[in-house]
Amino acid sequence: MSWLKFFGLSRTEQDEKLKQLVDNSYDSVRVVGRGTVKIDPQEVGNSEAFKTARKKAKRIVRAA
Repeated sequence: MSWLKFFGLSRTEQDEKLKQLVDNSYDSVRVVGRGTVKIDPQEVGNSEAFKTARKKAKRIVRAA
């Protein structure tokens, strides 16, 4: 066992999954501090995933 793992300083499996999630998302995503994530809102607004979600939300609101 390495000393990093012994003291709880090595990355866990969950840490690796979160790192992959950030790396595979938007280009402007930055983790700054403890749990703070910054992202460019224009990049999100221009993405196809956001446009599709916005259309679905409009349909749900109109149906209610």
